[in-house]
Formats: sequence, C-alpha cells, structure tokens
Amino acid sequence: MDILEKTARFEEAINKAADEEINALLDEAKRKAQDAVKCADEEYLEECFHTVSEETKNIKRNLAHQVSQKEFKASKEIFAHRSMRVNEFFENLEKEIAEFSKTPEYEKRLIALTEETENDNSFDENTVIYVKPDDVDKIKKHYPNINVCGDKKIKLGGVSVFFPEKSVFADKTFDSAFAEQKAEFVNNSIMQL
Repeated sequence: MDILEKTARFEEAINKAADEEINALLDEAKRKAQDAVKCADEEYLEECFHTVSEETKNIKRNLAHQVSQKEFKASKEIFAHRSMRVNEFFENLEKEIAEFSKTPEYEKRLIALTEETENDNSFDENTVIYVKPDDVDKIKKHYPNINVCGDKKIKLGGVSVFFPEKSVFADKTFDSAFAEQKAEFVNNSIMQL
C-alpha cells in the first residue's frame, strides 16, 4: 500500500468522520431548532389561550351585565304594568262598591254589620256609631237611641263603632276591608316578580 492509497484512505476516514460529525451536529441543530420551535409554539399557544380566556371572560361579563340590565328593565316594566292593572282593578272595584252603596241591599248589609257589632259588644248610651255622612239617617232609623255620627274618612261605607268604656273600636267599614284586601293582593301578587 502506497502512500497515496494510505493518504486517500486517511482522507476518506477523516471525511467520513467529519461527515458523521457534521450530520450529528446538523441533527442536533435540527432537534434543537424543532425543540425551540415547539417551545415557542407552546408559549405562543399558551399566550393565545390566556388571551382567548380573558376575552371570553370579558365577553361573558359584558353579556351578563347586559342581560342583567335588560332583566331589570323588563322587571320594572312588568311591575309598572302590573301596578297599573291593579290600580285599575281596584278603581273599578271602588266604583262598583260606590254603586252598591246606592242600592237597598247596601242598607240591609249596613244594618247587618251594625247588628254583628252589637252582638259582639252590646251597645249602650255611650256607644258611638260612625258611618259615611250619607248613611247617618239609615242607621238612625234602626238605632234612634245611639249616637250616630257621619265620618268623612269613611268613603265606601260600612260601620265603625266606638265603645268608650272599653276604649275599643270595631271597624267593619268597607274602606278598611278594601285597604286590607288591596294590601294583601299587592303583597302576594305584585311584589313577587
């Protein structure tokens, strides 16, 4: 083997070793580049995920706020509408009671209420019966010996009887019953949205 051949083989071995080292370095560089890209991709994806998550939270928060405002506005409108309807209902009812107070049945009911009150607590000379001013004569016909007074606060009708010795009022006015029913209706119906 001559020197040329040995030199060629040596050169070939060096080139082969260099190629292997170069390939190993290139493979390592590719791997590092892929790792760097993968890491950068992961960081980018994580950053994108956080950005999307924050935007999603903001959108949900804004939507929830808008929905809440619309629900509140709708509730107010419903409440206002219901209140208007309740007021109309009770105004109509008040008119019907006023019409009823002009009938003979009303006078019978007025006397019946007075008798119920007398049955609960006997009347004496100190008892005072309060009625709306239009009803004074109706009661005086049936109770001539009892003090009967017109009370402008009684607008719908009925009777309120005061027993001074007991300091007791028996209120059987339509006004009180009407106010109680209206309050109960409002508390049980309107306020529950």
